[in-house]
Amino acid sequence: MLLYDLDIKFGFGQIGINIYPGDFSLKKASDSGFDMKIKKPEIIISTRYPEINIDFSRCRSEMGYPSLPEAAIQWQYDGKQTVSDYIDKKVAEGNALADIHKGVSIQEIAYSDAFPEPPETNVDFIPKSRPEITVQPGQASVDFTPGDITVSVNPLPVKFNYDRARVNVFLEKKPYININAVYVGRKFDLKV
Repeated sequence: MLLYDLDIKFGFGQIGINIYPGDFSLKKASDSGFDMKIKKPEIIISTRYPEINIDFSRCRSEMGYPSLPEAAIQWQYDGKQTVSDYIDKKVAEGNALADIHKGVSIQEIAYSDAFPEPPETNVDFIPKSRPEITVQPGQASVDFTPGDITVSVNPLPVKFNYDRARVNVFLEKKPYININAVYVGRKFDLKV
C-alpha cells in the first residue's frame, strides 16, 4: 500500500487602506466688519452750600449800641468830638498858664489831670436776648445724561474651501493555499 502525506501551505491575505483626511478652511476679509460709536455719560453736580446767618442787632440794641453801619458813623463823630474836646482843654490849660500871674498854679492843673472825676458805674448782665441764628440747608443736585453705544454691522463675505475625505481599500496581498501529496514509503502497511 502506498502512503501519502498531505503538505498544506497557506497564507492570509492582507488588505491595504489609504486614508485621505478632509480639509475645511475659511477665508474672510481682515477688517472687523462692524463700526462702534461711543457717547460717554455725563454727570453734572451743582452744589449750594448751607448758609448760617447770625443776627445780633437785638443784642446790640439792648447794650445801647446801634447797628454796625450806624455805629460806624457814630464812632466817627465821637472820635472827632473827643479830639476837639481834648484840643479845647489843652488850649484852656495853656491860656491859664499864660495868666499865671492871676493866681492859677501849675499844681492845680496837674492835679486835675492826675485825678479826674471817676466815671459813673452801673453793673448789669447784658445782653438779655440771644442772637437770632437762621440756617438754610445746602442742596446738591445731580443731572445725569446716560451714555450710548451704537454698533453697525457690515457683513463681510466669507469664502471657504472644502476637500472631501477619501478612504481607498485595496488587496495588498492575495491569500493562498497549496496542498501537495507527499509520498511517504512503499512497504509499510501502517505508519506508527
